[in-house]
This record gives sequence, C-alpha cells and structure tokens, in this order.
Amino acid sequence: MAELIAISLSAKVAAALLRTGRSTAVFLASFVSIRSGIAAAACDLDLLRAFLRFADSRRGTNELVDAWVNQVRHVGFELEDVTDEYTFLSSVGFVRACADVAARFALLRRLRKARERLRALSAVKEQLGIRPAEASASSSAPAAAAICRNISEAAHFVVEGEIVGFAEHTRLLMKWLTGDANPPLIIVAICGMGGVGKTTLATNVYKKIAANCNFDCTAWVTVSKNFTTEDLIRRIIKELHRGVRDSALGDTQEMDYRSLVEALRGHLAHKRYFLLLDDVWNADAWFQLRSALLDSETGSRVVITTRNQEVAALASDNRTIMLQPLPEHEAWSLFCSTTFREDANQECAYHLQNWALKILQKCCGLPLAIISVGNLLLLKEKIEFAWKNVHDSLVWDEKHDHGIGHVASVLNFSIDDLPYRLKRCFLYCSVYPEDFFIKRKILIREWIAQGLIVETGHGTMEEVADGYVNELVQRNLLLVKLKNEFGRAKRLHIHDLIREIAAYRSKEDGFFQLSTSARVDLKQKIRYLTLYQCQSDHQSTPNMPSLRSFYVLRSDLDVALFSRFRLLTVQNLWYVKASKLPSAVANLRNLRYLGVRSTYIEELPKELGRLRDLQTLDAKWSSIKVLPISITKLKNLRHLILFTRGTTDFMEPEPGTAVSLPDGLENLKCLQTLKYVQADQKVIKSLESLEQMRSLELFGVDQRILIDLPSALSKMSCLLRLGITNSDANVTLDLEPFSPAPVKLKTLNLTGKLARGKLPSWFGSLTNLIHFHLRSSELGEDSIVLLSSLPRLLHLSLINACNERSLTFVAGCFPVLRQLNLQGLPNLTSIEFQKDSLADLRLLTLGLCLELTEIHRSIENLIHLENVELFQMPSKFIEKIPYGKGHGANHRDDQRITVVKNFFWHNARLLEQKIYINLSNVQESFKTDAVTLPVGSVNSSKFHKWL
Repeated sequence: MAELIAISLSAKVAAALLRTGRSTAVFLASFVSIRSGIAAAACDLDLLRAFLRFADSRRGTNELVDAWVNQVRHVGFELEDVTDEYTFLSSVGFVRACADVAARFALLRRLRKARERLRALSAVKEQLGIRPAEASASSSAPAAAAICRNISEAAHFVVEGEIVGFAEHTRLLMKWLTGDANPPLIIVAICGMGGVGKTTLATNVYKKIAANCNFDCTAWVTVSKNFTTEDLIRRIIKELHRGVRDSALGDTQEMDYRSLVEALRGHLAHKRYFLLLDDVWNADAWFQLRSALLDSETGSRVVITTRNQEVAALASDNRTIMLQPLPEHEAWSLFCSTTFREDANQECAYHLQNWALKILQKCCGLPLAIISVGNLLLLKEKIEFAWKNVHDSLVWDEKHDHGIGHVASVLNFSIDDLPYRLKRCFLYCSVYPEDFFIKRKILIREWIAQGLIVETGHGTMEEVADGYVNELVQRNLLLVKLKNEFGRAKRLHIHDLIREIAAYRSKEDGFFQLSTSARVDLKQKIRYLTLYQCQSDHQSTPNMPSLRSFYVLRSDLDVALFSRFRLLTVQNLWYVKASKLPSAVANLRNLRYLGVRSTYIEELPKELGRLRDLQTLDAKWSSIKVLPISITKLKNLRHLILFTRGTTDFMEPEPGTAVSLPDGLENLKCLQTLKYVQADQKVIKSLESLEQMRSLELFGVDQRILIDLPSALSKMSCLLRLGITNSDANVTLDLEPFSPAPVKLKTLNLTGKLARGKLPSWFGSLTNLIHFHLRSSELGEDSIVLLSSLPRLLHLSLINACNERSLTFVAGCFPVLRQLNLQGLPNLTSIEFQKDSLADLRLLTLGLCLELTEIHRSIENLIHLENVELFQMPSKFIEKIPYGKGHGANHRDDQRITVVKNFFWHNARLLEQKIYINLSNVQESFKTDAVTLPVGSVNSSKFHKWL
C-alpha cells in the first residue's frame, strides 16, 4: 500500500508542475524553491518504491518493517498535502499570490521537514533488512500463498456429506467430464471469487472420477500465482505416478525443460487422462503447459479453477461454471452442519438463532467464511452472551485465530495480486457503503478526479479507467449488477466480505472512514470520508485539511461543513435534502468532481467559475433549474449532466425537465458529455466548438434546430451517443434533410413524431448503431423493415412508437438483435415471429400493449430466447400463458426453458410472478407464486418511465 503513495504522488506532482508552470504566481514558488523541492521529494520517494514493494509483501510478519512502512506512508501523505497546497495557492491571481507569501514560506518549511524525514527513513532501511524487490515479483505475502495451498490440499479430505450447495454443479461437471463421448481434449473452467468453494467442488468431482476409473490416469495440482513451468510439469508427473512403486521415471529434479516435456508426453501418449489445475491466476499457466500435453483425441479432460474470468475464457464451448455465494437456506445448512457437527440433529438451538443469523449474515454466503465461523463457534459456550461477543468482535483480519485470519488471507490474496494501477482504484471503491450499487461512469470520473488514472497515449483517461473496471470485473472483485447496451458493466457492487476487507485495509492505511453518526475518528489524517444515513452533527466534524473525497449519502447535511475541507477534490452528495450549496464551495479550488445527483439542491454558487480544475458537474435529478453564468469559465470541464427532478420523492423523481444553458458554451472545449439540456439556436451554434463530445442529449428540439444541428454534429468526430427529444407533441421531426448522417453513432434515442411516419432514407447507413430507442414516433411498418437490416443493432426499444395492428418479424430480420422492447403500442393485437427471425434474441419485453391478448405460438422460433418481461399486460394475455406442473430449476437439458417475469400492481404493491415456458413444447409450462418487490428493484429504464 505504501508503494501506491509513491506512485500516486509522482503522477500528482507531474500534473501540478505542468499546471502551475503557466501560472502568474509561479515565480513566487520558484523563489522559495517549492517547485523544485516537491519534484525532488517525489523522486526520492519514487526511488523507495522497490523497497516499499518488498515491505508490503511482508505485511503483518515484522512489526519493525510495518512501522517503517507506516512512517514512509505518513511522509508520503505530507508530501501529497504540500503538493495539493501548492496547487491550491498557485491557482489564484497575481494580487492574491503576493498576499500569500507567508503561506508559501510555511509550505517550504513543511516540505523541508518532510524531506528530512524521508532521507532518515531511507537511511535505516538496510538495518531493518528491507531490500529491493524485483519489479515482477508478487506483492502477495508468502504466508497467504501457503494458506491458500493448505486450504486446497485440505479439500481432498472433505467428506461428501459435508459439502452443501453444489449438487447441480456436480451433476453438470460429471456430465461434461464423463458423459460426453467427444474425443478431442475439452477444457472445463470453474470460476468465482476466493473462498466461494471452487476447489471443494472440483476436488469432490476429481475424487469421484479417480475412484471410478473413468480415465487411464489422473493428476491434481495446485498452480498458484508464482509457478514455474518446469516445477508445474514435475508436480504433474509426480501426481501421475502417485502410488506407483518402482517407477522407471527416475529423478525429475535433475531434468531440464525439454526432458520434462518428453517424459510427460511419453506418459500421456494414447491415454485418456484427466488433469485438474487448481488456483490458476493467469492464462500464461495454460499456454506454457499446453505444449507438454498431448491431445490424442482419446476423450481427455482438463478442469481449471480460477478467480479470473479471462482464465475461465479458456474453457471449451462455454463449459464454464460461475460459482456464486450460497443462498440463505444453503448457507444456513452449512452453518449448522459445521457449528453443531458434534450434535446428533445438527440443529441450532432456538435461543441462539437470533445471534446465529446475525453472525451468518456477516459471512455473506461465502462457504470458507461460514466454515471458519462455525469452527470458531464450536469452541464457544452455547449461550447468547458468548455468541454475541463473537458477533461484535468478528473482523475479517489476518491477525485473527481459529481460521478467521485464513479467510482474510485468502480474500486479501486477490487484492494483493492487483498491479499498483488497479489496487488503489479498487480500494477507493470502499467509499461506497455496503449493498450500494456503483454506477460505472460515476466511478470512472471519480477515479480521474482523484488522479488515479494517467493518460497512456492510447486513449482518453475515461477509456483507460473503463479498462480498469473491466479488469476488476474479470478478477471477480467488482461484480456486475446490470449491463448497458454495449454489454459493459453499468452498475456494479462489491461482495460484502471483500468490501469489508478493503475498507479495513483502507482505514488501517489512513485512506478511508465511513461514519453513520457524523462523528469522525481523528487519530488519522483520513483521505476519504463517507457519511451514510447520518443526522446533522456539525459540531463533531472539525477542520479536515487532509480530506480529498467527501461523500454524503442519505444523510442530513450542514452545508457549513464545506468550509472545513480546504483541499477537497471530490464532493458527492446523493439523496440529500439540503436546498442550496454555500458560496464556500467555490473556494475549494482543487475540486475536480462536484456531484449533487438526486438531491433537493436548487441553486449552485454564482462564483462556481472559480473552480478552474472542475472536470465533472453531475446534477442529474437535482432541483437545479438555472446554472450560474460563470459556469462557462470551467475550461477543464469534461462532463456536464443536468436534469431537474419533477417531484420531491427521491425514488420517483420523474417527470423531469431539461436545464437551459447560459451563453458561452463554446468555451467548454474539453466537454465529452453534455446531457439533458434545453436546446436553442445559440446552444446549437456553440456545439460546433465542442469537438471532443462523445455523448449528447438535447431536449426541446424543433425543425429550426434540426437545420443547424447536422453541421455541429459533423465537427464531433468522437460522438457515439445522441439523444433528440422534440419540444412538444405537436412538433414533427423531419430528419430527411439531416446531412451529413452521423454514421459513427452507437446509441441513438429519438423522442417525437417522425415526419411521414418514417425513418429517414439515410438511416440504413448507421452501420455502427448498437442501441436504438424510439418513443412517441408513429412509426410505420416500412421503417421497421429498414431497421431490421442494421448489421450491429443489439437493442431496440419502441415505446408508444408504432400504431400498427400487427407486427411480423420475417425470416432473416434482425440477425444479431439481443433485446427487443415493445411498450405502449395501443393498437397491437398480434406479433408473429417467422422461422429464422430474431435468431439471437435473448430478452423480449412487452408492456402496456392493451390489445395484445396472447403469445403467438411462433414464439417457439425464437430459439435463443431466455427471458420475457411483462409490465402491466392485460389479464387475458397472462391467463393464456400455458401453465403446467414443475419447478423452474428442475428441467431436462434438452428443454429450452424461458423465464417469463410478470410485473403488476396489486393493492399498491408491486408484485413479480415467474412463469417457466418450455419453448421446445409450449404446452409444458409452469409458474411460481407471486412475490412482492420493492418499487426501486425494477429497472427504471423499463418501468417507471411508463408508469
């Protein structure tokens, strides 16, 4: 972690010196040598990076080394403070700079003291045995690696009766491994986060196969992160000869790589073998081993367990099992069988059930955590007081005994494996509270504002950060809750246990603190502070000049707090009832991200233009109706998102209205995102200067604006998303004269009546279009035929956009479409799907089509349909869905089961009913009872827009 400070500081210093090199006040800084001193200190800290990497790899094993790392970290924080203070002082005009001479001299003294401390710490590192680590060396502690190996080996001795929750996965694995007569070599992958049971599942299946002699030879080896190809081959050979006396193989320790490969290939020749590679961290392990393995087309099989989805992609024909944490009933079963294994009935006593459930909740469905806690409780008295103490003291820390520390080590191993560029980005995610869904774009913009992302020359910072998100998803550290139209993560969350460990590490390292009482622990100079569900208590929150990120979520807020956070770079308010931001916000001159999303904020400070470094202003679903004129001075602004809420209900803010912009929009030349703004001819003219634009949403568009808009869009060579909404229902959008056509668009949203009820003739040239959303457009069937030929269209939404009585999807139409959304089509009575139409459709959504009374039997032709979602459809339609007997999880592999989710209101409650349809025989279908859903649980893009 201390290495991250060195890296972060280097990047921050480079940005600060580049920025302030053009300042009118910079000669004063040069006079007192602050610029050169900061740069030199950053170099000194950078030289310590290799030593810090070594020290971090021994975290928790040597108290002196830990103390040295902590002191280096504190010096790094002090240097970061000096750098940010220097940036703050250099952002003012000449007159103010002259008045700040005393502050600059004080800053110089702080810098000199910090450098002296850094030199002293550097001098003693050899005495502590701290040596430089290789750049490629793992940062993971050897102890953690040993724990992971021991846990893997222990899986061989787990009795099958003790395994809970893997019955279906075991059946599927056995089928893939033994029931498939396909002769070529097949790779099967089991993927999931650490501790979820991958090794237990794989080893249980391995033992069954080895015992039944389905294969000529079998081998089980742990690969781990720090493997060498020679050692891996040696261990495979040893496993293949396990139990064989007088092996003619000889001593493999003396063999070189070539001899090892020849020996292994010779043993596997013409044999049907089964190889289990446990704990594979990257695909290189397989690529380096592949040449040593033969594929004699004898039906050999390889199973890989991994935490990384990229490794799982090695699997043949999507033969991948993605393990998830156990559901509640299975978690409870495992908990009881572990905690009460000495009891005959293995049941939890009634008086302990309350604390048992609370303790189990902290395990978050992770089998390794449940077993470790169960083993701990086994040693405790069966009384409420003892179990309450376990609950209150349960912290997932490596220092704990009785297996709790082992859980933390296994999960920390995933974090330690992250390269430095990802590690701090991931730990930053702990600013979000438990069970909070993180919006990908917001997270990316926050990372950039914090200086955690550096442009590489191969794309924008946003694109680099997007790659980081994908990497964290591949490693199962960030979990995808919802995907966007491009298949990328839209909303994310972190498994509660992983989040708890990340938050613990961040707090230990002085990064982060989450408070639910507005009272802050001042023992450390924290960087990130989150107030979650707090009542206002501004007396308990003192000046915090070290604070860089301030989050307020679902909390009362005293706006006077903002004057206490001098060097703040990220300020994010969500679900806050305050109506006004104080003018003190404009004095936060290092602020790069200002979020007031889903708040009652009505007004921004008139002096907002002072925030020259501001990159993102997110006021979606706020109560802001007018922007200050000074906003046009924000020349570094990259993302401007505005939409005024229509109600005071946080959960249902619609209908909303777009916001008008002041004159001078053309000054914001760095803008990449401009959303939900009121269009007029001045705005359209200004758009011609915004050549970096990538996402644009315009409201209030009429025919006069459409005349000038194409010229402005033609200057935006990077534009990928465009939204156009007409000014009122009587305005017709004539897109035919629109020239040149925006052929690079990937997403297009159109709201309003189309001239002649047709899409423009140039629409067929939008060959890059992936997502098309059409609303209130009175589209004719001819235009649907035009849409069907678009080669990359994956998502199509028609909302009150068509007056046709019937829709027929002919053979060959929409060849790659994945999602079709038809809502509010008042005349629609029939939908027919001809054979070979919509060949790749996975989701069909129908809502408020009040004349549609049945599903046409031709739905059988949608051979890849997985889900149907129904919203407020007529009762006749629901009644004609054929019901039968059964349960959704119990179906044969040859059945094509489609899940139908019926959402409807009953007694002011939103209910969901699941119906399972066998598309191979529509008559064999069945349903489940309706369950109540919270209103907010339904995807708002599909639901509350039409309520």
